[in-house]
Amino acid sequence: MPLDSAQRAAEHGGMFQLSCLSLIVFFVAAFHDARAAECPAGTAQCGASNCCGLSQTCSWDGYCLPLGGTYCGGGRSCGPFEDCVAGGTRCAPKGAGKCQTGLTCGPGMTCSVSGDCVPVPKPDLTLPQNPPCKDGRVCPAGTQCLPGGGCSRVGWYLCEETGSQCRPGFKCSAERGCVPQLAVDCGRGAWCKPGETCLPEGGCAPSD
Repeated sequence: MPLDSAQRAAEHGGMFQLSCLSLIVFFVAAFHDARAAECPAGTAQCGASNCCGLSQTCSWDGYCLPLGGTYCGGGRSCGPFEDCVAGGTRCAPKGAGKCQTGLTCGPGMTCSVSGDCVPVPKPDLTLPQNPPCKDGRVCPAGTQCLPGGGCSRVGWYLCEETGSQCRPGFKCSAERGCVPQLAVDCGRGAWCKPGETCLPEGGCAPSD
């Protein structure tokens, strides 16, 4: 092929490529204008299929987010005073549970010394301490001081002769122990019903 024919062919090919490129740019622009035209007035195109209002902003991946919010990814966001936690699935107040390592711990979690998120330790339940008794002893919670010294469960009382402690509704038994208030005391905590008598060998018998 002569030189001038080859040159004309090259020029023709270049012009063809330029025409194709112009057509592609034209169709892309027309498609963009058509997509933008689908958004209602007062909104702006965001991504391929979203239209954001004036009170929203468009995320880098095409989602509409509230103004001032914190973007967590995947279209999820938190409020302006919140941080994304648990991989962006939940929100927590800003600065809450923020570790030096950059982790943000969710509700019920706190930062450990190493910067990891660990469960918040439950506070120890400490019962109020009783004041000292007359003999200086401090009775444990749920107990009370006895007049003659020592401790007893709240509401119970001490049998001074035997040293036994009886609960309400019971009386001191002879030698030791307690029996119901209306029972016949047989001694040592044994008793019979009203109208019965205690047998020497144990047990009860009807009263004559």
